[in-house]
Amino acid sequence: MILNRVVRPGARLDPAALSDVLAASATPVREALFVLHGEGLVDLRPGGGFLVPMVDAPALADLYAWSDELLGLILRSADLPALAASGMATDPSADGTERTAWLVARLAGASPNEEHRRAARDVNARLHAARLVEPTCLAGIEEELARLVASAAVADAGQLRAGWRLYHRRRQRAAPAIVRALLRD
Repeated sequence: MILNRVVRPGARLDPAALSDVLAASATPVREALFVLHGEGLVDLRPGGGFLVPMVDAPALADLYAWSDELLGLILRSADLPALAASGMATDPSADGTERTAWLVARLAGASPNEEHRRAARDVNARLHAARLVEPTCLAGIEEELARLVASAAVADAGQLRAGWRLYHRRRQRAAPAIVRALLRD
């Protein structure tokens, strides 16, 4: 519900109300909210309960910067030739958000470091809502993603690093517009 923007930034997440919606007991819902808090997808305010975090442009720009740094780390240790040999065909019915998350996960999966995979899952989840609205703020996303996939398909680490750097820098500059789009209904 958070990832698909059903509940919006700043919304209070009442475990009892959510348990009714989800047809579950309040205890597992509360436990899930604590897990989401640990993953950075939910804020916990003493006396205020659980909230969907508010999004601001500097924080989103920082998250894009972290994603760029993480992908740089991943690309240093990833077995790109093995990844390329396994095939890089994407699901043509998937949208850009899904294909971007898929590519980040595939690159992280080519790293021998489990922490890379875990961090990539976290960053994919935390950027999901922003990626949903990026097409309203940025042109050429499909072409940009196609270039990244093509670079991975030929195991070109230098081109991948440069492509991801441009990808993230572009979004860092557009962070204010992306936040506005996120906050619109």
